[in-house]
Amino acid sequence: MNWLSIGLIGAIVFTLHAFQQIKMTLKDKGHHVDLMSGWLEDYRKFKQLTRDEPDELTRHKYQRVLNGLYLALAGLVFIPLLMIMGK
Repeated sequence: MNWLSIGLIGAIVFTLHAFQQIKMTLKDKGHHVDLMSGWLEDYRKFKQLTRDEPDELTRHKYQRVLNGLYLALAGLVFIPLLMIMGK
């Protein structure tokens, strides 16, 4: 197992963690969430929730979750590309 494989596993874990945080937050706010489906719809609801949040501290917390998701998704794209190009 090389470093790129470890990085890919890390990106998968961080992506799942970010989606789990999004789903937990939406459920706490009273939205209906399904565990295994509706990820894109949940993302849109969470992004709207972030925009509409009046408390600045909470909005920054939500934005950190979104930024972590974006970074993890970028890793899911670029790490396999590096793996393919390297072999």
